[in-house]
Amino acid sequence: MKLLFTDLDGTLLNDDGSISQENLSAIRRAAEKGNLTVITTGRSLSSALPYIRQLKEIQKPCYAITYNGGLIYDCTREEILYKRTIPLPYVQYIFAQAEKFDIHCQTYENGTVLAPRDRTELREYQEHSCMPVKIDPLLLEHLKEEPVKVLTSCLSDREHHDRYRRSLTQWAKGKVSVFFSNEHYLEHVPEGTSKGGAILWLCRQLGVPVENTVAAGDAENDITMLATAHVGVCMANGAAEVRQQADYITLCDNNHGGIREIIEKFIENS
Repeated sequence: MKLLFTDLDGTLLNDDGSISQENLSAIRRAAEKGNLTVITTGRSLSSALPYIRQLKEIQKPCYAITYNGGLIYDCTREEILYKRTIPLPYVQYIFAQAEKFDIHCQTYENGTVLAPRDRTELREYQEHSCMPVKIDPLLLEHLKEEPVKVLTSCLSDREHHDRYRRSLTQWAKGKVSVFFSNEHYLEHVPEGTSKGGAILWLCRQLGVPVENTVAAGDAENDITMLATAHVGVCMANGAAEVRQQADYITLCDNNHGGIREIIEKFIENS
């Protein structure tokens, strides 16, 4: 058995948010030969579910890694296998720091996006993720369960967002890991949580050697999984820092069957 770990946005998905038929056909062919494709995304479980269901229809068993490795899901049994959360005092600190920089900050609970107030960034995220949103000015007082991640978003000024990120550097050591998942979204997850760590965990659970793994991505939050998998693949549309980490860069981008290319080259013909 070989495992292909694939990011969603900018990798498995076209820019319109769909999985192309050529990618689905390649995933089905790989599954028929006993191989599995594992969605490995920074998205929440609820946001990834429409794509999980598509893969579940064409391969069994089926697994997914969400929240940048913070939650691993058995799609066939519909049960959580692994989950890591951020302590509430850390969540409160992140929200307070984001407020100082006037940067949108949100977290998650039971498949819902939680934010203290409505902002353009929140509406953009809702449109992109199709997740329900709850606005609560007293969010930090009402939040009772530790979330898997916190996300900040800044649509217009990446340099300002970078300054906010740097302001967390000293405090974050030993507490949280912070990295970009695209140009606008900055992810905050428990220290040591990563897509690469999740790959190792799932491989141990399934008894699959890491030598039998391929990982595909396009953004900073994908770097750990490209470094962990036996073959790390950056999409043709991937960021420069991801290209530097990759063993291979696809000829086709995410809109033109990049995952199909990867399956043909590293799963079917290797």
